[in-house]
Amino acid sequence: MIRKLLASITVLILAVISACPVAARGETDIVSKETAVVSSGSSIVSTGSSIVSSGPSIVYAKISLKKSKISLYPNQTLRLSVKWGKGRKSKLTWTVDDKKIARVSAKGNVRALYPGTTKITVKSAHGGKATATVTVKTPNMKKTVYLTFDDGPGSRVTPKLLKVLRDSGVKATFFIVGSMAKGHEDLLRQMVADGHTLAIHTYTHDFQKIYSSKSAYLSDFYKTKKLIEDATGVSPKYFRFPGGGNNHYLSSSLRSQILKALHKEGFTAIDWNAGTSDAASTYYSESTLIRNGKTSHWGKGPIILLQHDSNAKYHTPAVTKALIQYYRSKGYTFANMDHYYGPELCFKK
Repeated sequence: MIRKLLASITVLILAVISACPVAARGETDIVSKETAVVSSGSSIVSTGSSIVSSGPSIVYAKISLKKSKISLYPNQTLRLSVKWGKGRKSKLTWTVDDKKIARVSAKGNVRALYPGTTKITVKSAHGGKATATVTVKTPNMKKTVYLTFDDGPGSRVTPKLLKVLRDSGVKATFFIVGSMAKGHEDLLRQMVADGHTLAIHTYTHDFQKIYSSKSAYLSDFYKTKKLIEDATGVSPKYFRFPGGGNNHYLSSSLRSQILKALHKEGFTAIDWNAGTSDAASTYYSESTLIRNGKTSHWGKGPIILLQHDSNAKYHTPAVTKALIQYYRSKGYTFANMDHYYGPELCFKK
């Protein structure tokens, strides 16, 4: 009797369990054949109803450049245009192989700097890549005048000279004497603001002192470099030996030692191939200085014309104005040394 009662209770319990929904059975490994679901990412596969749903795959656009070869002159700029294929666009990154020849901005603006050839590459964030060859051409410097001024700034002469240059739209190069610039840093800043080139002409301009040894020269040289950098934030890259690269205070051996040291630092020596001869005498008339400036050039290259803007050279502003008018009438253009692309010019014995 008891055995029959236990069997009946067991049957009743199994019947109740069978009637309960799957969700009420606890966390078991029971899987309904009609509702088995496998979920992976954005895709859902339902085996019971044979439905397959999959999210769309992303296709990224390929890139190319509308121009694969471009030619520019120094200081010219050009915007490189990207051509997109079909698909989603992504972020671009621009690089240039040789930053001495050209630069490229984050928006693809190319600025030519120095004659030569380099390659610019643009890459998309998803692996696209395109390149362009940039050739920076050498301008015709034979018809260019580089006005250069030594021994300044002169507090009485230089402001007048800067006005002449500003009114004429001409950029020039100033070979700075540090002892003259000390206390007149505002003139250096004005030169930079006007677009002129600042170069180094030593600190003391004392021939016996600076040419006594390599270390004496370099100490004097770097003192002027620091003054210019502190006053303007500009780092000069051109220099001129006081008296030129060939003077009786400077031996050939010492000149070679100094040039070797400064070349390693990226400096270039620039002497001159024309001048007004205003260093020879303070008493030359204005007309004589102008005549010398017109006729003194030698060689076949550009004219690198020497003048001075210390306070003793009071003719310099008027002479400069006359020479600008003369050379323009002959078809010449003017530039500062930042736009000089010729070889180093240093007098040698």
